[in-house]
Amino acid sequence: MGLLKQEHVQICEEAESWQDAIKISVLPLEQSGYVKSCYKDGIIENIEKLGPYIIIADHIALPHARPEQGAVKTQIAVTLFRKDIAFDSKEKTARLFVTLAAEDNSSHLDALVQISELLADEGRVEEILAAPDMQTLYHYFEQI
Repeated sequence: MGLLKQEHVQICEEAESWQDAIKISVLPLEQSGYVKSCYKDGIIENIEKLGPYIIIADHIALPHARPEQGAVKTQIAVTLFRKDIAFDSKEKTARLFVTLAAEDNSSHLDALVQISELLADEGRVEEILAAPDMQTLYHYFEQI
């Protein structure tokens, strides 16, 4: 499917806050023109309004916003933080951020299914969270 480019994979030690983690995780998509700079603000506003809806499983966040909030073209980015990022409740944390930009309400659905299938395997998630480098991390997601 090719929804992940190798240059959209990054590993970071930590982030100052969950807001900072969102900005970091959106940056590759912004730099490549897949989202406008306002996209990260849309995600942050949505979380402030709705709570950490992007946490989809232990250690896993799926940052995304509505297409009209700044998505230009459908694409994903993968950011792995070595330290947990705590959201406001502190009970909700994530280290793996699979950032999704969708140009419309349907083109990303296949990608979501594939991401869900990949991340449903707890053993695989543990391997992903322990990825030693960006090449290894990319390898887990390159079929999406």
